[in-house]
Amino acid sequence: MFPPLFPDADGVGLQLADLHGFYLVLVVVVWVAVWVMMIRGRLARLLRFQLFTHFHSVVVDRSSQETIRTLIHKHCPSLAGNSASFWPTPWLFSGHLQTIYSAFGDFSKIDQVEYERRVIKVPDGGQIALDFTPPHRFSNKTDPTPVLVVLHGLTGGSHESYLRAVVAPLTKDHGWRAVVANFRGCAGAELTTTKLYNAGATEDIRLIIQYLTTILCPFTPLHAIGFSLGANVVAKYLGEEADRALIRSAVVVGNPWDLYLGHCFLESGFLGRIYSRALASNLRALMTRHLKVFKTRSSPIDVHALFANGAQSLYEFDSIVTRALGRFSSTEAYYKTQSSTLLADAIRVPLLSINALDDPIVTPDAIPIESALENPYLVMLVSRHGGHLGWFEGFWKPRRMIQRPIIEWFRAMNQAIQIDPVFGASHDLPRLQSPAADVEVLSVRKLGHPNDTSKEVSGTIQGL
Repeated sequence: MFPPLFPDADGVGLQLADLHGFYLVLVVVVWVAVWVMMIRGRLARLLRFQLFTHFHSVVVDRSSQETIRTLIHKHCPSLAGNSASFWPTPWLFSGHLQTIYSAFGDFSKIDQVEYERRVIKVPDGGQIALDFTPPHRFSNKTDPTPVLVVLHGLTGGSHESYLRAVVAPLTKDHGWRAVVANFRGCAGAELTTTKLYNAGATEDIRLIIQYLTTILCPFTPLHAIGFSLGANVVAKYLGEEADRALIRSAVVVGNPWDLYLGHCFLESGFLGRIYSRALASNLRALMTRHLKVFKTRSSPIDVHALFANGAQSLYEFDSIVTRALGRFSSTEAYYKTQSSTLLADAIRVPLLSINALDDPIVTPDAIPIESALENPYLVMLVSRHGGHLGWFEGFWKPRRMIQRPIIEWFRAMNQAIQIDPVFGASHDLPRLQSPAADVEVLSVRKLGHPNDTSKEVSGTIQGL
């Protein structure tokens, strides 16, 4: 027994052995704290977003000489600030889990959006369902409130949770308006011709933007966002239009970019083939809803071959349906000619691209990082985790976080870039106004709050 140190009035003091124990505990606590901080710091670095952009990005605000890079650093903390990282939900720790939760989670009670549907007839006889929100906010043609044009993913629609996660806060909290352009036959819309849609078909989005800018809201700044298949359509459209696009800025989320590489990626592994067959199943379900249209003698599709194989892959579906409807020489030709990566260098609108490296559907090899480093209009945000259209954070009730950088981007670009309805964006050359769109409005009705279980979308399957 050691003699007591610093005895008190009762003769009881701190034993030397106790002092050694105290210091030992203190050392252990400090050591653990240091390691926790080191691990957390390393994780924070690992989980931070990677941002790729041209060093001399384009000037988008001529009054202040602000470039895209400076706007991001000033107004987009979720892109380049201390908040530019993603901490995934612990039990959704892989890209597969994030993707599965995105497709099958119940999001009907959150991010609710009320729509007004307008069905327009286009020159080829087809119909497109446009869902506007907030309802009755598109009656005033001179309303300068910005509008976001939204394109969903494969077999999706305006009910999808991933697009509502952006549309709901942008319209309710920031006063914007939005219009979801449902692909032909999707989201409960009637299919009246054998013309469907594919990853490279930009005719409809071009006509919709023309309709908005010349008829419905000619004095309104337009922005665009696309998810998955819709992302490829948006990026390809911007590349085709180049400096003629009447869009202030755009975002593409989960863009496959290179369709052929994506096909090879899906077919290269066991899980990829499962995703491929799930996507094909969604497409066959969509075809089933409109089967009477494709049973006509004039239809180029072999309906028997379409439903002969219950375990059909996405490639097999594209070989039977997409190749025939698009009149491509082969399925490979469809993939190789309709990839938006081919036109990435031609884009002349500020475009933010968001991809996750653990996306089980989109291969990281397809992300055109070099284009972002060479094209001053492109910004690539890459995260280590997030899956396909996931990016869920939180524990008990996971919520998407990706809407934060998206909304910051749109608000910053809308404020900085001024567009004249005749002369276009401030960073573009003057151009003439487009002629009025040749469309006919067939119906206008209140759609309410569609979600994955509503009657409006019955028969469709949640699209990725």
